[in-house]
Amino acid sequence: MPAQFDRRLISQALTNIIKNATEAVTAVPPAELGRGRIHVFAGREGGDIVIDVVDNGIGLPKENRSRLLEPYVTTREKGTGLGLAIVGRIMEDHGGCIELGDAADKIPGQRGAWMRLRFAAEAAAASDTQPTRQSQSPQLATNA
Repeated sequence: MPAQFDRRLISQALTNIIKNATEAVTAVPPAELGRGRIHVFAGREGGDIVIDVVDNGIGLPKENRSRLLEPYVTTREKGTGLGLAIVGRIMEDHGGCIELGDAADKIPGQRGAWMRLRFAAEAAAASDTQPTRQSQSPQLATNA
């Protein structure tokens, strides 16, 4: 899957998302969780690279979900509220977006969160000339 992007920044974005998924899985009581799982899918949709991270953790709040992309907004007791804001900025710099959804929308019957990183395969990082892309998945909230 050839693409042009800043490897360090996309790695940081993916690391932040997987860290959130790990924390969400560990927040579920073991008797209720069974086995914690984080699935990562990568693919191409048209001219976009799409990376999906799906966990079976506590999930995302339904109300004001898109606010999680704002700086200092968190649902975690010890969270800073910067992780998703940083991811959102990285994706914007790549002409893309982050989408937040429910795991069941990606994997029927699964609980937890579904986070999608979407960016143009040919976009150069930190391009000021390319507008932020809108989500094409209506069930997901975006930062764009």
